[in-house]
Amino acid sequence: MDKNLIEEVRRANDIVEVVQSYVPLKHVGANWRGICPFHNDTNPSMYVSQPKQIFKCFACGKAGNVFTFVQEYEKLTFVEALKKLAARVGITVPDSGRTKTVSTKREQLLVVYATARDFFTQNLFEYGQTALKYLQDRSFSPETAKSLELGYSLNSEKALLNHLLKEGHSVSLLKESGLFGNYAGNLVDFFRGRLMFPIHNNFGEVIAFGGRVFEGDAKIAKYVNTAGTELYTKGRELYGLFKTKYEISKSGAVLISEGYFDFLRLYENGFVNSVACLGTAMTEDQVYLLSRYSPKVYMLFDGDSAGVNNAVRGALLCLGKGLEAHIVELPKEHDPDSFLLNEGADALRQRIDAAKPVLRFVADMEGKTPASDRIDQVLDALRGLRDPIKRELFARDLAEAFGISTRAVFSKLRRTSSAPGASATPPPAPVLEEDLEERHVLVMALQNEEAFNLFAQSLAPDYFNNRLYRELFKFLMAEADSDSISEPAMLLDNIENKDLRDLLAEFLFSDPPQVEFGKALDQIRLRKLQRDMRDLDRRIQETPEDIRLLEEKRKLALTYRSLSRRVVKGLLI
Repeated sequence: MDKNLIEEVRRANDIVEVVQSYVPLKHVGANWRGICPFHNDTNPSMYVSQPKQIFKCFACGKAGNVFTFVQEYEKLTFVEALKKLAARVGITVPDSGRTKTVSTKREQLLVVYATARDFFTQNLFEYGQTALKYLQDRSFSPETAKSLELGYSLNSEKALLNHLLKEGHSVSLLKESGLFGNYAGNLVDFFRGRLMFPIHNNFGEVIAFGGRVFEGDAKIAKYVNTAGTELYTKGRELYGLFKTKYEISKSGAVLISEGYFDFLRLYENGFVNSVACLGTAMTEDQVYLLSRYSPKVYMLFDGDSAGVNNAVRGALLCLGKGLEAHIVELPKEHDPDSFLLNEGADALRQRIDAAKPVLRFVADMEGKTPASDRIDQVLDALRGLRDPIKRELFARDLAEAFGISTRAVFSKLRRTSSAPGASATPPPAPVLEEDLEERHVLVMALQNEEAFNLFAQSLAPDYFNNRLYRELFKFLMAEADSDSISEPAMLLDNIENKDLRDLLAEFLFSDPPQVEFGKALDQIRLRKLQRDMRDLDRRIQETPEDIRLLEEKRKLALTYRSLSRRVVKGLLI
């Protein structure tokens, strides 16, 4: 791959802007900080440096440049990430040579789904008069259908199949796409005669479809969804998030509904900080996805008992991940779609404003479930909360909501809080004093061109006792020079070893240590001489008759004494 092209794409994609398109960031000092998307982060642990164009999570250790972030987040190869970032800024990547051979099945499936989306959308407005009338009868506008890319699947066994084959997609790929059934060895369209809802991942790529019949037939399922594929796993995505994530982040709150039409009605009425959980119970994956964008959730499910129970389960799942969860109550006969249609947006806003925190809602629930069982249900959620401060605050809220003593709540919570999910993150291994000097030298060399030149001239790999530091030194000597130190993001492209990449990013983020570079170098040299002398003593014991070893030791001792005097003199100044 052309290094000039890689550098052009990197320079055109500011890492802060790119990361913010996935995860909200806040400006903190010289850097930006946000929730790390690569582990179950509850306190913002990921830092992004705009001057250095790198990121680093100080909890899980993940680090890199703009290419690394997109690769890790979207599970792409380097070339795929390069193409995606190039397309973002309008740079053309030639599809020749090596790039032709790296097109993965995932890339190919994304093209299949994008083509299918366009086909369904075209069908809706050219041949889907019945489907459009169905939307009109439910008071949805054509503008909403266009904005959310709704479509129509023709009532034909091979309409989509023939279209995709005509577009050049292979039969073997289409078999794995989840868009076709296999009957007696023949592929047939899975979606036929249905209103189509494209399901996007949170950065806007179509990865699945949902389809709804709009003409009554009791023998046919009302809703069907794409089966699991390499692109899509049920329970991991949220419908509409790709459209609303920025408003969710800006408002700091999200409305969670159940189905497609609930989301459509909310979106059309200006509730643009909403998502739908695709008709399933909320999952941990969905909660984790939402936690990147908002600390506060409002469960807006159907008003009947099943809807309320699902809302409570979802809210407690959110609570267990450290989010503030509220329940919006609707009349028993309504879902969000029908309530907005009959009562209007202002009435819904009033109910959102009056939404109860889930702990208060559970305490006030009427029914056959004893209070002790409801308390246990909440405690089960709190045990999964890793943040001990939030866990204690929620426990106090629970005691207040049920009118019981905090002592009783904490007693029961502590008895079962030894679950793995509640355990604290283990502290990092201590850094040996010898390793600390090596670390200081590496950090300073990476942040100062003059120091780097002296570092390169003065040391060799065997001067480093720490294995990982030694490997980093070798990499720097092979790939870096004083000029490239000013472009740290470029250095990260050339590291295939994940541990080295994370270590390099950590050092690039570190503040310069309050030590003199020359003195730190001398300490490393001294320790190297000490190791050499110990090794020489061992060899002399094995072969005491070898006079050359004695002479070598004498010279080493002279060098050691000379350097020791200089170090001691420097310490006294």
